[in-house]
Amino acid sequence: MPFRFRIMIWSDGDDFFHLKSPIRRPRNEKEEEHSSLSRQAILVPRTHYQTAPPSDLIRTPHPIPDNAYIKVGLPLFFDAENLEGGAIWPTMICEARICELLMKHPHRNVAEYYRYAEKDGLMTGLCFKRYGQTLTDAVEKGTLKAVDIEFTLKQIEQGIRHIHGLDLVHNDINPSNILLAEDNVTPVIIDFDSCCKKGASLDYNGGTFPWSNDARTAGFENDDFGLNKVREWMKEILVEETCL
Repeated sequence: MPFRFRIMIWSDGDDFFHLKSPIRRPRNEKEEEHSSLSRQAILVPRTHYQTAPPSDLIRTPHPIPDNAYIKVGLPLFFDAENLEGGAIWPTMICEARICELLMKHPHRNVAEYYRYAEKDGLMTGLCFKRYGQTLTDAVEKGTLKAVDIEFTLKQIEQGIRHIHGLDLVHNDINPSNILLAEDNVTPVIIDFDSCCKKGASLDYNGGTFPWSNDARTAGFENDDFGLNKVREWMKEILVEETCL
């Protein structure tokens, strides 16, 4: 069945705008630029992606460190016809609690968490140390070579085992969720919005195709599956390039 609509989301400062638009081919390159799309868009209520912070969570110090990255929730599933539903701030709170546990047990291959960011009394995002390029870019752009495969995979696995040692499962191991540290060598696991306790339901969370085994329960095997897919992908790209 062909798609009839496309969903467009864009930001302006701290605000997000949402537009459901019919799919059609623009008559010329300037059509959308001069269209009334922005006037038709709906301003996503901040209550959809920001909230008063729970008292048990810790705010990042002010000023926020220069080397920080603030992860902001994106209202990808906002429904203009159901403004009370689909809020994403509960996911942000769950991720913050996971990250505070990881913060108490640091590891060189797991992203460093600086606590949550706040503005005007609201929890606006999660603050992490800023890292470099994704594993996807590092492999496709040639930063990493075939000789780096085993070292990189071993480091990723060490990060995964550390997470498992806390009885947690990441559930979304894929090349976009792995960044390189400042040395452009050390891989660091990021993105913990699918991370949860082993045995927890994954009805509303899960991995990324094709790196996921589509599990409905958090189990260590989910991360092992993702790691094996990353291994296959790295070898397919880097080893084949070496043979050319």
